[in-house]
Amino acid sequence: MSTNRIRRVLWYTRREGVVRGPYPDRQISRYILLGRIRDSDELKPEGGEWAGVNDYPQLIPEVMKLPPGEENHQLLLMARMHEDEREPGDRRDRNPDVPQAVKERRSGQERRQAESGEALRHRQLKFSLAHKAHRHSKLYRYPLVFSALVLIGLGIVFLLEKTEPEPVPPDCSSTPRPGVNWSHCNLSGVKLDGARLIGAQLGNTRLELAHLGGANLRGARLDYASLDFADLARADLSHTRLFGATLRGANLRGARLVDSNLAYANLSGASLEGADLSGAVLDNAIWIDERTCLPGSRGRCLPAAAR
Repeated sequence: MSTNRIRRVLWYTRREGVVRGPYPDRQISRYILLGRIRDSDELKPEGGEWAGVNDYPQLIPEVMKLPPGEENHQLLLMARMHEDEREPGDRRDRNPDVPQAVKERRSGQERRQAESGEALRHRQLKFSLAHKAHRHSKLYRYPLVFSALVLIGLGIVFLLEKTEPEPVPPDCSSTPRPGVNWSHCNLSGVKLDGARLIGAQLGNTRLELAHLGGANLRGARLDYASLDFADLARADLSHTRLFGATLRGANLRGARLVDSNLAYANLSGASLEGADLSGAVLDNAIWIDERTCLPGSRGRCLPAAAR
């Protein structure tokens, strides 16, 4: 029997100078589908060169390459929901049709898998440090050198723990502040005019009729959030993810949407007088007149009729 094995390509990601990886190509495609890898990020195969995400079309899921249209948009949403449901502790655990015993068994299995993975990482780190200490055993008689090695080991542990920080769980009762996690919360009609919500996590959050005039939402994540008829006049939404969000009838007069991601967002009936859309991604977005913007729309909607 042949012992040759197919070498799988591993990939690295880079965003604002921060490099993560390596990941297998299947995981890269999944992260692209879920929006965790953005169009502005860079990818590099192991031993290769850095390039934009769109330079590796083989990694982009086929459902994201379909032509614009309501049916294909629904297929994309279904594909994203299917991938999202594969993560532990997600929508399945909130499904009332799943027996409690099944939930507890699944939770126990996921916890044991996480614990075993963490234990493996600690064993690998312990082995690495022990191996380094053995190679430099002759230096132990020198206190300063030994102390330096200990500090290096502690620094490595710190960096490993900080590479992928544990996400803060949503807390719908949290007070408004930068970085707050209100994902999946119902905040319809909330009054937060002028609030500082920089980098807030608001994915799938209900914010219909919310008062957010003059609020600072720079860098916030509002993927699939519902902002129908919300007041966002003069709000700072620069570098904000609004992928798939609904903004029907929303007041965006004078709002800053510089370099924001509004792909597949619904802006029908929204007020955009004086809004700054410089560099905003509007691929497949539904424009204020209910036309669908062409892929490649940046800063303005390119309707299909202009093709």
